[in-house]
Amino acid sequence: MQQIDIQEKKIDRALFQFVFPFSLKQGTESTISSFLKKSGFKLFQLNQLEDECAYYGDFKVSHRDMEAYYLSFTNKILFPHSEKEKGLHRYSKPLNIRGKLITDTECIPFQIHSVDLTTCPYELGFLTIRTELKPFTSMSLSHSLEFADRFRVLEPRTRKDSSTKIECDGKIYKGAGEFVFNNLFEGLSRFFEGDSKENSYFETFSFFEDERMYVQSLVALEKNEKIDVVDVYRMGSLCGLTVEGKPYVHANNLPYIQDYLQKHAYQRWAPSTYFLIEEHIFTCIMIQDERTTPDLANQFYGEFYYGLVLNLFHKIVLLKLANTYTELNIEKDVKEMEKLIYSINSFTANYFSLEIVSQSRSRDIFYLLRKNFNIELLYKEAKQSLESLFRYQENVNAKKDSLLLLILTLYSVVGQMLGMGLVVNDFIGKITWRNILAYNPVEYFALILAASGVIISLILGIQSLYQWIIDQRNRKKWVKQTVLSSTKE
Repeated sequence: MQQIDIQEKKIDRALFQFVFPFSLKQGTESTISSFLKKSGFKLFQLNQLEDECAYYGDFKVSHRDMEAYYLSFTNKILFPHSEKEKGLHRYSKPLNIRGKLITDTECIPFQIHSVDLTTCPYELGFLTIRTELKPFTSMSLSHSLEFADRFRVLEPRTRKDSSTKIECDGKIYKGAGEFVFNNLFEGLSRFFEGDSKENSYFETFSFFEDERMYVQSLVALEKNEKIDVVDVYRMGSLCGLTVEGKPYVHANNLPYIQDYLQKHAYQRWAPSTYFLIEEHIFTCIMIQDERTTPDLANQFYGEFYYGLVLNLFHKIVLLKLANTYTELNIEKDVKEMEKLIYSINSFTANYFSLEIVSQSRSRDIFYLLRKNFNIELLYKEAKQSLESLFRYQENVNAKKDSLLLLILTLYSVVGQMLGMGLVVNDFIGKITWRNILAYNPVEYFALILAASGVIISLILGIQSLYQWIIDQRNRKKWVKQTVLSSTKE
């Protein structure tokens, strides 16, 4: 089979944001913010304009542009005014440290501008690492792809991954996972949910099963270069270098590559700029331009990043709800069923909307992201699950109400037939116990019937009060887990 001839390209800039979603331990939402502040993180807020240049290297990100890009409903979720309001709370920390990614054949220098930790409802969180290849003199497109492919691996599974090392501040780390959790986010792993199947949801997700980070990238080629469709495909599949240090591509069929780009690439500004979106990567490749590059970097760190995080949040929550539904035993897990109903309703009311972007600029890219994440399909399945749970709950409640009505009707009818009022009169005022000893069998039956009716009424009343108290406690817990707010329920 004939191989595709790859023309190596020189890069001018290569920016990366690695995003790792994780599950928070239940009840740690309030303590993790204190830990982050002690570790040098700062709550990100749009009104702090001094942060526009604090976390992005040589580039500036306009807070006004970010706010204008989304509808007011979405802004409240993405940019809450305080830690007490519902939404996604971002904590950022500037680093500006340099390191090297070392493989068997290459040594790729990079700089980490800053790191983020975003806490979300539904006991979710996101780690973000803002990285740039630096210095990039005589660095090729294949080097940038190899860096992204290696750095995103947190838990090595192959010999290639195990051979990756990272050097930083005079220390050698065995892989990106050790570097991330022992250097960049030291001490954070104690807030992570365990890996047990009972509590962990991520092990069933397609882009978490290998412990790999999501990659958002912006790569600018040198002015005299030309972007080929093979280059765009390699960006989406992260085809970097072989073990011999040569560039490669996973496909040999150009029509297949072109069809792939039709489904996953946004080619409005081709041939100078391409966007490509997959389940594991959101990338832009362009020809370097002194005007365009800063504008795209502004969007890359701003609107596009928040669009990515919001869609990841939507997808993970919907997958989590779907996973809970499949493991639900509706005969036994009554409380879990009620919690699932509440969670789906809370997600719809607080976080999900079909219209999110306010501007037509780049709107197509945002909706292509939602399409590739299958957000609409997952949401439709969640609504169908909700309807199914509602129907089942209505049937169960109807049966309970019918049974209770039957019992009360029997007590009423039988009591009237036996003249229960005559027995009850003996217990009004001073009770003459000798009269009870003289009852005939029918009167004894009427007495037992009246006494049991009183006892059952007391039991039902106490049970209803206890259930109301438990429901209120559960609701407060569910609000804390799904809304992450002390001001709105």
